[in-house]
Amino acid sequence: MSTTPHRYPDTAWSSLLAGRAGERAERGTLIYTPDHAANDLFVVQSGMVSLHLRSGEGRVLTLRIIEAGQVFGHVGAGDDTHYDTFAEAISPVQYVRIPCGELVDLLEQTPELGIALVEDMAQHRAVVSRRLDEVAFKSVPARLASLLLDLARRHGGPHAASVPRHSHRQLAEMINAYRETVTKVINQFRDARLLEIDRSSITLVNVRRLEELAQS
Repeated sequence: MSTTPHRYPDTAWSSLLAGRAGERAERGTLIYTPDHAANDLFVVQSGMVSLHLRSGEGRVLTLRIIEAGQVFGHVGAGDDTHYDTFAEAISPVQYVRIPCGELVDLLEQTPELGIALVEDMAQHRAVVSRRLDEVAFKSVPARLASLLLDLARRHGGPHAASVPRHSHRQLAEMINAYRETVTKVINQFRDARLLEIDRSSITLVNVRRLEELAQS
């Protein structure tokens, strides 16, 4: 089963956000790129942010989707001088920016925040590592099945079987595949009664079979 970065405990969360004004970004806004110095850590309050890589030919590989209650810009809390991904708002977003120079004081004042951050950074790296492994070694049907299961668990817990509707292009970027290929695989999944799609959601009809595909 996959590992999904968790949300902070209330005490650590409140100490991280206390007294900070939120910023807003419209859909399509780049919050940072690999050209930007990694001076800040970010927390999403509402909306979604895509962390992705881009090739010289313009191909996009989405590593993670960051949602409300989650952190991004993890390298800003380390020794890296620049961010290692593009962070793009894929919906209207409100987020908080925490200057890395202030983290040391916050960690001294709230030890549980340090524990939460270390755990979150470790889980973030695990998610990114798994995504890269899947792209390198798994077929498109296996990657798509794994992604749909991850999205369902992220939104509804370990036994969830529903995913908010995503475009075929968005799904393709998340698994580093061509949109046309993802459309073909989705149609195969529908014909095999593995999932159903309506205007607002993707319902996983045969979770067990999708889990088998994800491991193939």
